[in-house]
Amino acid sequence: MSVEFVRFALAGLLIGLANVIPGVSGGTMAVIVGVFERIINVINSLTTLKIKKYDVLFLSLLAIGIVLGLLFGSNVLVVAFEKYPYRTYAFFYGLILFSLYDLKDEVRRFRMPEFILGFFIVVLPYALAHGGFSRNLREVSAVEMYVLVPASGALAGASTVLPGLSGSLVLMLLGYYHRTIEIVSRFPFKVTGQEILFLISLAIGIALGIGLIVKLLSVWLERARTSILNFILGLLTGSLYPITPGFHGTGNTVTLLVWIFIGAGVLFVLKKLGTRHLKVI
Repeated sequence: MSVEFVRFALAGLLIGLANVIPGVSGGTMAVIVGVFERIINVINSLTTLKIKKYDVLFLSLLAIGIVLGLLFGSNVLVVAFEKYPYRTYAFFYGLILFSLYDLKDEVRRFRMPEFILGFFIVVLPYALAHGGFSRNLREVSAVEMYVLVPASGALAGASTVLPGLSGSLVLMLLGYYHRTIEIVSRFPFKVTGQEILFLISLAIGIALGIGLIVKLLSVWLERARTSILNFILGLLTGSLYPITPGFHGTGNTVTLLVWIFIGAGVLFVLKKLGTRHLKVI
């Protein structure tokens, strides 16, 4: 039981780390560590007030891990991506690449339309992200703070849940990413009241976005399991494109393979920590 608790907290930590980096999906990480469907089911139960005590513990440990991952990632992992982008992206590439090997066994009937839809939903936003910009909080109006910021958070929250999509990438497109990560890196010290209000507004939007997309996914899982499996397979495959190491830095083939292997090794350890074989959906 205690090993399972460690696995939940570690899964949350990795999901939190993934959410810090644009192009790296928290939903993808949830799939990789084998907690994606459980998150969907538990949050859906939470919205209907039918949640069990063990699920509350699961969600609490996951949340603690995510918060720690966000704090750690905003201070340390961001530096790794800035100074060692080729190796760091190779590590995440290895995680996703080898998670596809497990997912293929779950997809018993391949459906091209859902796969293509998932693939391009990931690839197209990344192509647009190069036009991203950064907003100045000093110029934020009341309408933006109480309407646009929560709405942006809702879009980011929904994107965070879907494997392959990056909530950070959505925030970058909308102009809030750089400011958010800068505030989080200073939290809870050296933050102004305006910045705290911004984080609260953003967090409310993210919670609403997650709740809505989880409800939709829960219905889809019940009614069209094969369809959503192919959709998720497309999302994961598409997520390999934005984190291709060569897009973010330079390095040799040996370095690439070593860090891909390390990423695969982390996945192997996480699978061993589980009480059952990693099963995505």
